[in-house]
Amino acid sequence: MTRRWLGAAFAAVFACLAPLAHAQEQDKEQLTAEALAQIYKETLDQARRGDMGAQFQVAIALWQGKGVKPDKIESAFWLEKAAEQGHKQAINRLAWHYRQGVGVIKSVPRAEALYKQAYNLGVVGASVPLAAIYRSGEGRSVEDGGQGRVAENHAEAVRWALIGAEAGIDRGQNLLGELYRDGVGVPQDFATALKYFDLAAQQEFPLAYYNASVIYRDGVGVEKNTEKGLEYLKRAADMGHAGAMIDLALAYAEGRDLEQSYELALQWYSRAAQRNTRMAVKLAQAYEEGMFGGPDFARAYKWYYIAATAGEVSALVGRLAMKERIDDATRRSMESEGDAWMEQAGVTREAGMGAS
Repeated sequence: MTRRWLGAAFAAVFACLAPLAHAQEQDKEQLTAEALAQIYKETLDQARRGDMGAQFQVAIALWQGKGVKPDKIESAFWLEKAAEQGHKQAINRLAWHYRQGVGVIKSVPRAEALYKQAYNLGVVGASVPLAAIYRSGEGRSVEDGGQGRVAENHAEAVRWALIGAEAGIDRGQNLLGELYRDGVGVPQDFATALKYFDLAAQQEFPLAYYNASVIYRDGVGVEKNTEKGLEYLKRAADMGHAGAMIDLALAYAEGRDLEQSYELALQWYSRAAQRNTRMAVKLAQAYEEGMFGGPDFARAYKWYYIAATAGEVSALVGRLAMKERIDDATRRSMESEGDAWMEQAGVTREAGMGAS
């Protein structure tokens, strides 16, 4: 949703610039770098004159790198300018920056206040991050070197999640389902949780598909439905949910509710690792534990190496342990395979993490 929103916001740049009205009829993807730079320049001029819409558009352009070099700090600066004038989308976006600490010093209390301001201005979607913040509490106390902490408040988490869910927001429906599933702020109720997961899944929200699949497959608190659980699990995996990919890989590896297939298990493990390198650790552990017909310490080393090289600290101990179980020639071969996989998968290296 965020990427679609950002794209739509930047598209507004084209609509507000009279000198380039004719260009609006063209495919925006066909615009040259020079044209995008000119759009940015003219919008920046308007922003400097105090136009809050232009200020917001400049912030989005700086975030996306459209017509200008990406700059998260400068993007947050212009969001602040637009937010000061009451631009509701800028306020909502700025709240995310403060919650995540992107381009600004992280401050969850500041994010909380901004989300509430955005909601009061009509941004109903601000209810969902508020619910998430209250669910477990976020931030670090000033005494701890942070900018303040928002304490967990389960009643508020439910209240805000319900607002989002009733507005038909998929993330709000999924979050409310999780609160019912976990019994946070409400009595634990798997049937109600499943209802909200299903609503979010109908909107093609991957996490909701996965959450619903677990309840269907386990049959806890509801009638077990393995067929639908697997259908939802496969859908979540196809949509790129790494946890669903791992569950599907395990199902194939163990022949659990599916015909056993080590080939398909490895395919899904590999796809999960490409999506999230923490999952490479799980594949390494699967090899180490002999899930594919017997322990394979060389392959375990390869995937620990991949995960460690990508910056997963949890892989370091396993990589060192597997290194002791294979010879140097095998180690070099596995590292070469790992390097080739990372290049093909586009996995970013973390300097120094993969050192032998």
